[in-house]
Amino acid sequence: MKEQRIKSIYYKLISMGCDIYIGENNNEFFAVKHGCVECKSPWYMNLTECFFCGMTNSYLYHCANCDTYSSTTGGPATCRTCREKRKKICFNDNCITNKSKFVEEFNRLKNGVMDKNSPSTTSQSHCIECGCSNNLYYTSFICLREVKENEKINVLNNDFKKYDVLIFVKTNTKKYLIINKKFNKNENNNFKNEIEISKIFF
Repeated sequence: MKEQRIKSIYYKLISMGCDIYIGENNNEFFAVKHGCVECKSPWYMNLTECFFCGMTNSYLYHCANCDTYSSTTGGPATCRTCREKRKKICFNDNCITNKSKFVEEFNRLKNGVMDKNSPSTTSQSHCIECGCSNNLYYTSFICLREVKENEKINVLNNDFKKYDVLIFVKTNTKKYLIINKKFNKNENNNFKNEIEISKIFF
């Protein structure tokens, strides 16, 4: 298989939240995906939450004087209207950091509760889909195999003594067939245009 084609599969998996570890043979690689134990949704280590209530960081600035919000991406740290310093607050109205007698205390240090340097933030601790607090690194040892248009797919029992997943790729097309240890020869295993991440890890 051409190196460019192999790399395109690596990049595709990376874009789907996987980490890729390559050995001496480019057709063999180790894939890792961080996800929720319950619903398997992605787990983002660069996502932050409020330490006090678990609210996900909204990545917005808040001007307390004007009560307006704006994106933290490329925006100035001062409000364009009143020139007051804006803060990255927790957007949960019921959070202790937004109670009238605590709001100033929690948000005066750094740049607000949700600032990346604030001691009041923590990395993701709850699934953003189902709320589960347990996460896991899912792993899979994968082998890529290129096949011609009408070539018969040959899967041996010994394949799964070494690999967790086989990905068959049709020559000169973006079609994939993913076969894992749960493979059933009676199933309809047609090539598809997309890589099914669920067949790789779950």
